[in-house]
Amino acid sequence: MEIVLYAFTVMYTPGPVNLMGLNAGLSSPLRDTYGFFVGVALAIFCWFALIGFAGQLLVVQDLIPYVALAGSAYILYLAYKVFTSKPAAADDNSQAAPNRLSFSNGLFMQLLNPKNSLVVIPITTVMFPGRDITGIALISCSALIALGGGGAPTLYFLAGKVVGKRIHQPRYLRACNRVMALLLVVVAVMMLVDYVLVPLL
Repeated sequence: MEIVLYAFTVMYTPGPVNLMGLNAGLSSPLRDTYGFFVGVALAIFCWFALIGFAGQLLVVQDLIPYVALAGSAYILYLAYKVFTSKPAAADDNSQAAPNRLSFSNGLFMQLLNPKNSLVVIPITTVMFPGRDITGIALISCSALIALGGGGAPTLYFLAGKVVGKRIHQPRYLRACNRVMALLLVVVAVMMLVDYVLVPLL
């Protein structure tokens, strides 16, 4: 139970992936976005399976600043795309493409998200061994956690849908995009400070 509660708490708090899901919910249909959620889930599964079997905590910790640097750059790129996108009106789908989140967006964004270390390392190095979770059981638990992880941006997407249905003017959607983009910039800067600059000091 502690594994589920810990993973849920970390993965469902606001972060770059969840913010992107929320933003997509404001103006994109599910058919253009579900690949993003699948990509997020696959990335989480890869992290758990790889680190769970490797079990080399020091190697993973040494790589985190480089992952954070690449992840921050990618998030800044996505923030630029969100900021400069031009949302269509609620009844116009002709401009929906610029806001589309793909499978590769979800996969790479989550693979390069240093927040993964907050979820993966405690679970794979303490909780899994404490419960004697190895082999097939490790793969099964990793898959279940990954499904839950893919559900986090999906939930934010649905919240965006609820809000988006009450917004009918493109200028409001554009304002939402710009707020989301600025939040992504803040997240990217915080990642750089916490995972790259602080370890160097």
